[in-house]
Amino acid sequence: MRGTPGNPPGVFVLTGGDDMTLTFTRPLAAAVALCLAQAPAMAQVAATDDNPIRGAIDFHIHTAPDVSARNLTDIELAEIAARHDMGGLVLKNHVTMTADRAALVNAQVPEIEVFGGVVLNHAVGGINAEAVRTMAKMSGGRGKVVWFPTFDAAFHRESKGGQPGGIRVLVDGALTPETEEVLDAVLEHDLILETGHLYPEEVLALVRRATEKGIGKIVVTHAMAENPGLNIEQMQEAASMGAYLELIYLDHLGTPTAHLPWLRTRKPNSIADMSAAVKQIGAAHFILASDLGQTGNPLHPDGMIELINGLLAEGVSQADIDTMVRDNPGMLLGL
Repeated sequence: MRGTPGNPPGVFVLTGGDDMTLTFTRPLAAAVALCLAQAPAMAQVAATDDNPIRGAIDFHIHTAPDVSARNLTDIELAEIAARHDMGGLVLKNHVTMTADRAALVNAQVPEIEVFGGVVLNHAVGGINAEAVRTMAKMSGGRGKVVWFPTFDAAFHRESKGGQPGGIRVLVDGALTPETEEVLDAVLEHDLILETGHLYPEEVLALVRRATEKGIGKIVVTHAMAENPGLNIEQMQEAASMGAYLELIYLDHLGTPTAHLPWLRTRKPNSIADMSAAVKQIGAAHFILASDLGQTGNPLHPDGMIELINGLLAEGVSQADIDTMVRDNPGMLLGL
């Protein structure tokens, strides 16, 4: 079976032998394709001259192996992305380092640049500078990104039903000593700082201090998502300090009628909302990503295509798309 593009927006057709034709919405098509095909046949669309993700970098992807259900392995996604002529991928995992995995994937699929990093959740010791230094020294040179806590951040836990505990980087108005040490390690190894799922005030304090220390590569993790949920003024403040603001396709899927139950409770954040922010703040301050990989969701390249096409339909220019999906992430990664 194979996917057939060229249908109405959001609709995907699977065709097979014996004149069988099935029509699905894109999210369900992705899940069905995974059940019906083996890895070598997973690519849904062949790269063409008008491919909107040619050279694009997806800065936020989830893959297997993982403790959460994922729809593709590292290598499967890299092979699909390479067939789309994408420029790069950044592997993210909430519980383990991905610099080593990225090096292995890059050796296996050299047609695409693959990078990783480390998320400072409890599984790696929380706000742990040694985890940062170890990741940076991993052979292969593919460790580039340090994410501050995500699922273990106090704000994330609070927003998910008021779970107790969680990691804070700001205590009594000051960044913790452990946070300062991590920032020093990021600066020492010329890494990319990502803010994770912190409180908005923690995000801004972290960006401010990182800038003061001379860290030049800062990204506010999915700035408009429910974690951290920055408003337009907070995004403008972060951008004024030199931080890039990440926008993710996953946010667009979070609606009360979403195809997966856990998406129905997410804070709504449509492509139209993202477009408005880009137009107000300026594309020079943004990067685009999918944040996909969850079983049942579209494949990462499809999400990037939908995000780009959606922004274009909202009046964002192709030049601005290129800035957000190629130029800005390429600069951060040194490509």
